[in-house]
Amino acid sequence: MTVEVNGESFTLAPQDVALTFDTGGAVAAAMAQYKNGVAEWFQAFSDKVNLPVAATIDENLLDDKFTEWEQAAIPNPAFEGSVEMVGQRAERRYPEEGTAINRDAATLLVRDALISGSTSTVSLPTAIATPVHTAEDIDAAADRAESIVARGVELTNDEYGFTFLVPPPDLAKALEIRIPTNGTNDAEFSLDQSVITPLIEAARPQLEVPPTDASWSIVLVDDTEPFNENYQIPAEEQRRPPGQDGLPLNDTIEFVPSLMGTTVNPLDIFAAVEKAAFSDGTGFLPLDLNAEPEFSTQDAEKFGELYEVSEFTTYMPGRNRADNIRLMVDLVDGTIVWPGQTFSVNEYIGQRTLEKGFKYDCAIVGGELSCEQDLVNVGGGVSQFGTTIFNAIYFGCYEDVVHQPHSIYFSKYPEGREATLGYPTPDVAFKNDSNAPVIIKGSYTDHSVTLTFFGNQEGKTCGTERSGRSNVSPPVKLYKADEDGVVAPGEEKVKSRGSKGWSITNWRIFYDAEGNEIKRERFDWRYRGEKNVILLHPCDERVGGDGVCPITVPSVSGLTAADATSTLTAAGFTVAVVHTDTTDPAKDGIVLSTSPTGYQEPGTTITITVGSYVDTGGGGGGEGG
Repeated sequence: MTVEVNGESFTLAPQDVALTFDTGGAVAAAMAQYKNGVAEWFQAFSDKVNLPVAATIDENLLDDKFTEWEQAAIPNPAFEGSVEMVGQRAERRYPEEGTAINRDAATLLVRDALISGSTSTVSLPTAIATPVHTAEDIDAAADRAESIVARGVELTNDEYGFTFLVPPPDLAKALEIRIPTNGTNDAEFSLDQSVITPLIEAARPQLEVPPTDASWSIVLVDDTEPFNENYQIPAEEQRRPPGQDGLPLNDTIEFVPSLMGTTVNPLDIFAAVEKAAFSDGTGFLPLDLNAEPEFSTQDAEKFGELYEVSEFTTYMPGRNRADNIRLMVDLVDGTIVWPGQTFSVNEYIGQRTLEKGFKYDCAIVGGELSCEQDLVNVGGGVSQFGTTIFNAIYFGCYEDVVHQPHSIYFSKYPEGREATLGYPTPDVAFKNDSNAPVIIKGSYTDHSVTLTFFGNQEGKTCGTERSGRSNVSPPVKLYKADEDGVVAPGEEKVKSRGSKGWSITNWRIFYDAEGNEIKRERFDWRYRGEKNVILLHPCDERVGGDGVCPITVPSVSGLTAADATSTLTAAGFTVAVVHTDTTDPAKDGIVLSTSPTGYQEPGTTITITVGSYVDTGGGGGGEGG
């Protein structure tokens, strides 16, 4: 059919509005005629009966057509108003009256024409159209739009500490406001996904992270004693572990849960942004969790709660020594030793080298304290680290795999309960024989180094007792050749007085959770002491010399040539005589000088210079003045 709206013609097909005839009902009505006998049935072959046929159309589809025709044919339709964001301000256009198709009358005209099959053009009536919305509705929508934009959007994910923001300028660009024409007074708000998606993509690198293993965060409190360069370990030491002798445990450890790896789904985040924008501006930041950590929270919880198991501090004078020790601490700080695992200092750190940042310092070499700038002295002083970690192992009740005390005792360390380090040996190593991991935490001050072990010994603790010294022995005497030419043949110079040696025993005492002694572990050690080093001239047989030592050249100046020759010959030297003129008659035939002097090998030729008087004839006078 053809319709006309405001002088414009349009075609409407029956299927455009789903025109449907009730043919089944019509057949049923026809079949219901003439059921009163054979005569009426025969009469039906000649008589005509008009029966109504019911028809329906979809009025919603027709209403859409009316709207389409109004937009095409009516220049002044009713305006429902609008709200549009200009920057962060809502621009308002208020409703206005206009012309519209008279929907009720037009619906009846179209339906009748379709049903009748009329081929005539149907002119649709128009009427004054009043907007559904009011100026107040537009103001309310605009106010809400500005409020939505002003607060922006903030999505947070507390578990990961992530935040995603849509600031007001971007939100204003994305905000869309629709004033409906279907009779409702509520403005419809939505966001343009094409504006928000680029923001999500820009934030993707910060929001997508690999999985994070469960871990522990440790905060150490410096409770070391002030530095005292004369500090010595008490001779009779009886120690119980922290927490069992009233000592405070100030260090804290907190468990940090594992996190799944995250990826971003822009559709999910856009939906969350839209939901937050139209509520209070805040919401949850959704992330896809799709990567498992290697060490999860569930894995960590199997070990129980970790706590400070042991702690030990030593004090360190010397700049290079302190640098070496601090470097060792930095290298092991935060190391985790898992149950059943063995930790070796040498395997973990490797050889101490200049390339790694270690410096020269004193070390015990061959039973003597050496402070030379030799490769063996690179990393000198790190035995203090060895002593510190060994005592943390000792009081942490962990299995001692290997350690070796010094051959020389240093008073700053506990007797027999200390450890030296070298590479590849001696080493300090322990086995974590507990059911929980051990976390090694290191710290230092200007004068001290501390190692703290965190773990879970299920209430078990360790203390110590030490015996007195026994089998005390004097220093071992060691003769060494003087390489500097300071010691004269036959003389001795004490380089080191040495120190005594003795035996000492320590017992590590294990206690259960109630403080009852479980067992004792014995540690025996003998200090050889520092050697009494005496320097000799290299010719001395006691240092490998042949016993033929240089002798002193006798002083013969002032003697006659004959007496000087006799004296030098008697001393074992060969004599050569040279003469030099002299005007002093008293020096005639007298030795004026010898060469060489000092210590010389027997048989060395000693040249003596003898004066020979020359009379110049000058008499005894001289010019006065």
